[in-house]
Amino acid sequence: MKNILYFFMLITATGCGTTKVVKEKREEQKEVIVNTDRITTIERNKAIIDSLKFKIAQSQTGDQKFDSAVNSAVSKILSNLNSSKSSGDNSYQLKYDDVLKELRALIKVGPTDNQTTINNATVHTKEIIKDTREIPVKYMPKWVVMLSCFGGCCVIAATGFLIYRVSRWMRPKLA
Repeated sequence: MKNILYFFMLITATGCGTTKVVKEKREEQKEVIVNTDRITTIERNKAIIDSLKFKIAQSQTGDQKFDSAVNSAVSKILSNLNSSKSSGDNSYQLKYDDVLKELRALIKVGPTDNQTTINNATVHTKEIIKDTREIPVKYMPKWVVMLSCFGGCCVIAATGFLIYRVSRWMRPKLA
């Protein structure tokens, strides 16, 4: 009889409790940082002015007539070589000096810039992963607890009343 009473009390005390559902949360956060470094090197060359002189040799074969004809033909051909050209800061000039018997070349090269650029890109990646797990906590509202206590008291009172009635019925009546 006591066991039945304990069983009903156990059911009454624990029957109304509920548990939360276990939830798992996963939060991911990615952060990418890109750093770009640029190194520029500029190398400047100065202007170049250059001149060349070529001495033209005279023909000397021993025959005066032949030598003068050859020398005048060479002089006439070289005097037609007088030319010049310029482009921007660059120019050249080619001249034949008949008096000095020289071929002169004047060359001008303007200043130049050599630019070298080196790009370095570094990528930093930072990844944060958070795992959150909720642990279930038994929670019963106050009104459920109060009703459980009231129900338990009612069950105890009803059980006591039944025991009292059964024991009275089982006892012999004294008259």
